[in-house]
Amino acid sequence: MCVQLQNYVAILKRTDLELTLTNAQAGQYANPATFPTPFGPIPLPRAWVAVDANFDGKVFRLIGTHLESNNATLRQLQGAELRAGPANTSLPVVLAMDSNAQAAPAPQDLTYTDFINAGYNDAWLATDGFTCCQAPLVNNVESQFSTRIDLILTRGNVRGQNIALYGATPESKTPEGLWPSDHAGVAAQMILK
Repeated sequence: MCVQLQNYVAILKRTDLELTLTNAQAGQYANPATFPTPFGPIPLPRAWVAVDANFDGKVFRLIGTHLESNNATLRQLQGAELRAGPANTSLPVVLAMDSNAQAAPAPQDLTYTDFINAGYNDAWLATDGFTCCQAPLVNNVESQFSTRIDLILTRGNVRGQNIALYGATPESKTPEGLWPSDHAGVAAQMILK
């Protein structure tokens, strides 16, 4: 029997903008969760990607990641690894992530507060705008969003504005009545000073 698990995180670039991407990086966290099987544990890796983006002569580091969902200790270790690794730069940082770290409602997850205490700003501090989670089959009639774990965090001379959620309203459901995802999409316009 052969079992394999892939975990991908991607950064997509618009082709209609004068945007240059350099210093592409990717990695898996050193502390993966594991799934027990009769044949031994299978690692469930989480990953990150990063690029240095130059837009209109302003350079910043863009990082995308997905942190551990079921183990708060591993999630906190992965957050620390991210801050010490690809986010350890003198460039302004924009971090887009499925953090699995509750920012709202209270109480806030320790991984989220670790980022805030390390100087990161939450692009959206509103207590509404929940992003997670619909039923696994995304066929629930009413929205089940009750937490905000999908985040855009910034550090340095960059801030977010015009934050928007996608796939969070009943109008976004497919003709078959399915939600587009179990999470809402989060977007923000970034202002680099």
